[in-house]
Amino acid sequence: MSEGKNEAAVMSDVLPISQDKRTLGGISNFAIWFSCNMVTTTMLTGMMFVPGLSFGSTMLAVILGCVIGIIPLILIGVIGNHTGLTTMVSARMTFGQKGAYLPSMINILIYIGWSWSQAALGGAALNYIIKSLFGVDLLTVCVIFTEALVVFIALYAIKGISVYEKIAMVLIIIIMGAVAIKGFSSIGMSNLLAVADDPTQGITVMSAFDIVVATALSWTPMAADYNRECKTVRATVLGTGLGYSIGTIISMGSGALMVTMILASNLTLSYEPSEVFGEIGFGIAGAIVMFMSIIAANVMIIYSGTMSLLNIVPKLPYKKTAIVFGLVCIVGAVFSGILDVFLSFVNLIGVLFMPIFAIMIVDYFIVKKQKVDVDAVVYGEKYDTYQYSGGVNWIAVIVFLISAAFAYVFSSVYPLVTGATIPTFFLACILYLVLMKIKGAKK
Repeated sequence: MSEGKNEAAVMSDVLPISQDKRTLGGISNFAIWFSCNMVTTTMLTGMMFVPGLSFGSTMLAVILGCVIGIIPLILIGVIGNHTGLTTMVSARMTFGQKGAYLPSMINILIYIGWSWSQAALGGAALNYIIKSLFGVDLLTVCVIFTEALVVFIALYAIKGISVYEKIAMVLIIIIMGAVAIKGFSSIGMSNLLAVADDPTQGITVMSAFDIVVATALSWTPMAADYNRECKTVRATVLGTGLGYSIGTIISMGSGALMVTMILASNLTLSYEPSEVFGEIGFGIAGAIVMFMSIIAANVMIIYSGTMSLLNIVPKLPYKKTAIVFGLVCIVGAVFSGILDVFLSFVNLIGVLFMPIFAIMIVDYFIVKKQKVDVDAVVYGEKYDTYQYSGGVNWIAVIVFLISAAFAYVFSSVYPLVTGATIPTFFLACILYLVLMKIKGAKK
């Protein structure tokens, strides 16, 4: 008996959450997804679309990208709500008990990169405040402090995250609302819209659309991690869909708006977010928004990255694992220079994540018809249900490799006019469905 209790205690972080233990309602879930996308990296994405695209063209790409991008985000969230499992533990039912290590490792590496970029920007924002007030440059110290604060909040898992996100959401809305009011009132909508596209920048509406969809995919590994805590499917669908969409549209739109304001006012153009806020008269207030929003997003990254590692080694203690994950991210944030290749990094996310989630979605909703043995997923050593061939569903792995190669070639080498993200989704779905049908017919 004591041995069973010990096993349950050690694995508690990857076990399914029962309905009576769930704590998130629709508003709390909305606050989480809204706040995490009112983040500087999302604003930075919107900034980088201008002046390649006009403000109007940017908003078109962002809105369309959100409408499409939330589909896999919501569907993976529904899987988490149905099963009570985290995203990467859920991957076991599709990729196999050992095959799920593949998406978990990819997720861990991507989240380390995301956390590096978030911590670097958060440290820069905090350093901007300190330099403005005291004239002292403490960038490295600020980066370390930012990541340390993130880890501290993440140690309290979903409870700490839920409380912080609600506070951050209110403050972010107030300050970003002030930015929008200034832009539309002092400069005027007609002058903002008069800033034309610059085709020499090499950005089109479709390429921007592809990046917006890829941004949604970057959050999809977290979808089941948080939505397994939701009390109802309605809270999952509406909280995630509306929270993510509204947060992203406002955040990317604000980034595009601020750069457009600079261009319309003939000010010095910069893509360093703290300097952009400073140029339009919101220096310290903008830096506060950046810092709080980055903490909100990075807490989610540390939590979900840790949960991905626990999928591989479920007996690791959550808090110690989160601390180690945070230390790795601190070092990378100080030395990686990831912000210099930010859009390429976002594109890599789309290449790797779209096939994974396309396969998981078609497997759960079509192949398995939403019928899953959760105990067999969690305790794979006791069941053969999701062992496939030596613990690996090779069909899922092969489809992933083919689809990821397709996404890379047609996004980076021979870019499609339509972008590669949507074609990759349908390729992975159709190829996986056909091969699984053939395999089933042979049995």
